[in-house]
Amino acid sequence: METSSPSGQCVVTHQLAIKKLFGGLTQREKLYAHHLARAAWHGSRIILRQTSPEGTGIFDFILELHNACGGQWNKLVDQCHVEPDEINTFLEFSGMFLSNMGNYFARDRKAIPKVSADALRKMASISQGATTALEEIIGPMLSVPPSRLGFPDGDNQSNYYPGKERITEEDIAAVSAVMGKRSIEPENTRLSKIMDGTKPTFEILQASAETTTIIKQLDEDGLEATIRVKRGDHAAEMSRICSALIEAVRYTADRNQTALLLDYIESFSTGSLEAYRRSQKTWVTDTSPRVENILGFVEPYRDPYGVRAEWEGAVCISDPDETSKLKALVDDSTKFIRLLPWAVPGENNGKGPFESSPFRAPDFTIVHSLAFCTSYVLEAVNLPNYSDIRETCGLKNIVFANRMSANNNPSRPCHYVHPSEFKGFRGCNHVIRFIVTAIHELLGHGTGKLLTETAPGTYNFDRGNLPINPLTGKAIETWYLPGQTWASVFRKLATSVEECRAMLVSYYLADNKEVLSLFGYNDASIITADDLIYYTYLHVGVEGIQALQAFNAQDQTWSQPHARANFAILKHLLRHGDGVITVEHDLAAETVHVRVDRPKITSHGKPSLRHMLCRIHVWRCIADVKSCREFYELLSVVDGEYEAWRQVVASKPEPRWKFVQPNTFLKEDGEVELRVYEESNEGIIQSFAERKV
Repeated sequence: METSSPSGQCVVTHQLAIKKLFGGLTQREKLYAHHLARAAWHGSRIILRQTSPEGTGIFDFILELHNACGGQWNKLVDQCHVEPDEINTFLEFSGMFLSNMGNYFARDRKAIPKVSADALRKMASISQGATTALEEIIGPMLSVPPSRLGFPDGDNQSNYYPGKERITEEDIAAVSAVMGKRSIEPENTRLSKIMDGTKPTFEILQASAETTTIIKQLDEDGLEATIRVKRGDHAAEMSRICSALIEAVRYTADRNQTALLLDYIESFSTGSLEAYRRSQKTWVTDTSPRVENILGFVEPYRDPYGVRAEWEGAVCISDPDETSKLKALVDDSTKFIRLLPWAVPGENNGKGPFESSPFRAPDFTIVHSLAFCTSYVLEAVNLPNYSDIRETCGLKNIVFANRMSANNNPSRPCHYVHPSEFKGFRGCNHVIRFIVTAIHELLGHGTGKLLTETAPGTYNFDRGNLPINPLTGKAIETWYLPGQTWASVFRKLATSVEECRAMLVSYYLADNKEVLSLFGYNDASIITADDLIYYTYLHVGVEGIQALQAFNAQDQTWSQPHARANFAILKHLLRHGDGVITVEHDLAAETVHVRVDRPKITSHGKPSLRHMLCRIHVWRCIADVKSCREFYELLSVVDGEYEAWRQVVASKPEPRWKFVQPNTFLKEDGEVELRVYEESNEGIIQSFAERKV
């Protein structure tokens, strides 16, 4: 199987444990969670369709095989004369495909089952349905190119831009400009190009349950093309999502949750992102609910242009005991923001002009995931992504504890730590991940003010007394203009730079012993605060080296925004940290090890982080994309010794995460059954078969 484990070894399947917390819900809460989970999972085919043209067909083929053999995969050996190794290889591919919602994983590279076409046809012979399903997708499933997600060309594809006509980045930019002028937001759209003679027509495909025979045409002077809006993309799935939400409305806890779901239903029915924005304003006020949810087109990570978002459906149960442990961090947020590089004593309560006033401490909840329908099960989120809602209404931080717990896995490899430090690093890296994730979400994504002309002549800062740019010592010269957003100005750079900024905040504060004490670590704890600080810097280096998996040397691009951010931070520390971090490369042994000079952490490491963090933060706040791009793109270059390290990393790929998730079922007596599945590829396949999506 061509996954992140190309050697053929099986990737460990993890269970997202939820049974105990689910059992503690009331009957009403269980019913609410059940219907929300159904809504989340009904988005499965949307993600598959967004990922590749053949995604839904592969999904159907896997489930058709499962149904035909009744989940007894050995029947294919006896009845279809397939070798056991071929079955196991296909099961591994299927488990990874379903867990990652598509056939592009391992850093957005195409995954192909290492099974011959002949063997696949033998498997399919178990039923006519399987045979028909296979023949529809066997070509694109096994073919390369395309081999990666990216702007459509000879080697890349993106089904955010479906159709036979190849769309260019320039085409996308031109249509995006028109959409911006007409206030059509792109998150829930795809874009298709159709040629009629020499004049192209661009169809903006808007996700909605409602379809329309009347297509809204957008006229634009000077554009040699026709642009029109067509509703009804993913219509069948959006309709099922709305039906499940209508059922969930019956079991909401209060009027707030009812209003939230009704706005969801309006948005998913009509395609209105105005309704979705309303839902997000309500969602942030539904603080620490017993049953939490995230539904909609949320993250634009996989759109090469960086604006169209993948369906995300998450339903979770809060853990009040664990959440209470983070209350002190939330309560002291302002104190720690005053320690950040752009803070100005005496101005804006000591936070400076590049922070909101007052700071809205976000809701911070630790939850366990009941249903997580995405291409990647996240460790934590900070939402909503709309900067205006974040600044005026607030935001939420959510940490997924049953996903985080998988990090404490002794079977995961650790190639880039010297053997002499392996035991110590392994013993506390899961703690470091939790601490930096909490800071990352709360004080990373939760900080910053985008200085904006919100309407002609109206500003969210003092236009008559411009803030001083700490990088130049002079008054700022740029800001966001009416209608501009962080994403529209920084485009594809936006996601990676924002993740980088949040990471830097977490690393910058992770050496603060007062912060560490809030998590229970001090000079007397079993893992001491000093050891955590040391291993945090080692963690930074390891993450930066591992990130090189996501760099494509052929076309010099990064497939993952988080990976690009991790590498940029490491490269900056290597270049401007005066030896606080070094990398040892043994060419003969083909090893790369990160080393940290403990005495230099405070004297050189922290100033280096400060230098990078202040620049990225201020440029983001004042819409200085030019300065940010020049700085960040230089740190993103992989050449020379970095390329030599990348080649070592490419030979030691990290196994992709693979999760099996539970289902809920409504029984005849009105009770809700939680059904868990074995931690295996067969368990993953069975769980999807029983979801009936």
